[in-house]
Amino acid sequence: MTDETGKLLDDLKNKRKEVLGHFDEWRELYPDFKRISEIMENYKTNEMLVEYGKHSPPPFIHDKAIAVYKKCISFKEKLSKKVLSHLTYHPDRSEVHRSYAKYCIDKNIVKTFLNEYQQWNLKISSLWNDIYYLKEDFFNNAGYNRTGWEFYIKYPDLLKGKADEIEKLYENVITLLNAGKELVLKSDEAITLEYNTNAFEMSLYEREQEILRMYDGNDASDNEYCYVYTLECELFVFYVGIAANPKERFEQHIRGAFSDEAHLFKSKFIQKYHKEVKQNLVFEGIRRECKKFERDYITQFSPLGNMTEGGEG
Repeated sequence: MTDETGKLLDDLKNKRKEVLGHFDEWRELYPDFKRISEIMENYKTNEMLVEYGKHSPPPFIHDKAIAVYKKCISFKEKLSKKVLSHLTYHPDRSEVHRSYAKYCIDKNIVKTFLNEYQQWNLKISSLWNDIYYLKEDFFNNAGYNRTGWEFYIKYPDLLKGKADEIEKLYENVITLLNAGKELVLKSDEAITLEYNTNAFEMSLYEREQEILRMYDGNDASDNEYCYVYTLECELFVFYVGIAANPKERFEQHIRGAFSDEAHLFKSKFIQKYHKEVKQNLVFEGIRRECKKFERDYITQFSPLGNMTEGGEG
């Protein structure tokens, strides 16, 4: 860096400090600048806007959208960047009409959710740069707007127009963020209902939740003596599990299928074939041996009610 360049940078920094130093005075003298200041402070204090300022779409909406999308995807599918990219595709791109994932509910319902979320995401993302440059100009006098705040102060009519513009942008962002939350909530309710009533396969979301519950509640010793059992009807085996007391566990499955475990995919088989369901003991030994047998059994027969590859408990 030459001395001349260094001097120019120092002059620019001093100029920025000088302009920012006038802000308190301008707030007192110019109501429209005070209005701008109050709006801009919201980008530092409002939790929604703080998250949105860091990333678009903001995590508090996008993370929930991912969870909703997982309820549409088959448990046999691996969640990849390619699969998740459907949420943020431009709505006019033809890729949205292609399926990179196996779904567990009607694909038309999934398509409706994806299209609505994509439309919202396009709108909110298109405003992100405007917000970023506006914040940099106001809080750091970064110079993205070449007109500069001093110019607006000299011309009150233009200052009012700038305040109106900033207020409209702010209101637009708040409206879109609230619309995003409502969209994901509405979609979650509709997709959850569809899954509970018409799913033809377990969802990736349910599989992940059950695995978490399984690990949270699994503290049994690997040396405990137990049994591997299947739940089956006349047509097929739909579940395999491990229990130290298989009779008690079978009764829990039956009770749970009509109460707290009604949402589980194995429970749907119990509900449908209730009178035909029976338990069959297929192996016994210490839990470590049972885990291996369970894994091998699931690998060979792939019972639809199991959400993991086996061996967890």
